[in-house]
Amino acid sequence: MHGLPEEVSSWLFNFFYNVNSVAYLKIDTQLCVAAKGGNVEHYGLSSLRIGEPVAEQLEFMEGLLPCPELAFHIAMVELPSGRVADLHFFADNACVWLLFLDATAERDNRQRLQQKAYEMTLLQERERQLNKELQSTNEALRKSQEGLAREYHRAETLLLNILPASIAERLKAHKKIADNHAEVSVLFADIVGFTERARSVGAVTTLAILNYFFKTADRLSERYGCEKIKTIGDCVMVVAGLPTARADHAKALARYALQLRKAVKRERFAGEPLRLRIGIHSGPIVAGVIGKRRFAYDLWGETVNLASRIQTSAEPDEIRISDATRQMLGPNFACDPLEETELRGTGRVRMWRLPA
Repeated sequence: MHGLPEEVSSWLFNFFYNVNSVAYLKIDTQLCVAAKGGNVEHYGLSSLRIGEPVAEQLEFMEGLLPCPELAFHIAMVELPSGRVADLHFFADNACVWLLFLDATAERDNRQRLQQKAYEMTLLQERERQLNKELQSTNEALRKSQEGLAREYHRAETLLLNILPASIAERLKAHKKIADNHAEVSVLFADIVGFTERARSVGAVTTLAILNYFFKTADRLSERYGCEKIKTIGDCVMVVAGLPTARADHAKALARYALQLRKAVKRERFAGEPLRLRIGIHSGPIVAGVIGKRRFAYDLWGETVNLASRIQTSAEPDEIRISDATRQMLGPNFACDPLEETELRGTGRVRMWRLPA
């Protein structure tokens, strides 16, 4: 290190190496593991085989290389060992070096902060009661309250990012969230050929495409009164008819699907328009909040399973719906009948195509 005594440089190197549990991979021009070293056991990398493709041995490497934008890094990647690491890529002649720096403690700290934000939200009602008693407090206490209000606002924003507003209100009131909904419509949509295209465009473009897709799904869900429940890889799950029941849930979700398909076509992915496979089914579900430290609002039931199976069976650029959904749409939606299809774990199912 320039300008530092050798003893200081050596101490800093050892400190950084030990604190960050540094490990490395050297990847050759064939994208195979050329060398490995450092604290590889810490990340469960001891079994990596020299001379074999890195993407076949580490699933998260799919689509990342080759990448023209070296050097770059990806923060907080969860490894098969359960450790979390920051990944740093840089080039050296024809090879690529990949450094692993332990970020498990940082991940744990973030989770603790998220839990703290949730706990702060639950204090909001208590704060209202205390405000009557705080009118005579001094300026220092007033400033403290202002800081607390800012924390509440941040916590509220975090909560509303992952829960519908009415569910968040019930959760703040210490109520358990486990609801039976007799009639809703559930949609699954994913990007056609996502994995193959991701390999050809690199990580930055892939993340930009996912961001565009999910933001579009969010924007349209607000427009049509639907709820985006979660994302799974390149797939999005959306529901209509909860947490507030509505008689036209199937129609709302059908309109949502048509607009989602139309909107994503404006974006190109690996030289081709972005296309989706979409499946919709209507029926009863159970909805609730699970988890404690990292809670989530989710849906369960055969309706969810069948909607997913229908989506998987759809052709590229196709919106495929169940017979139950078609009956709820009525005559204002022209649907094309499809042959009965055998779906895994379900049997033969009659489906329809929702045209543009």
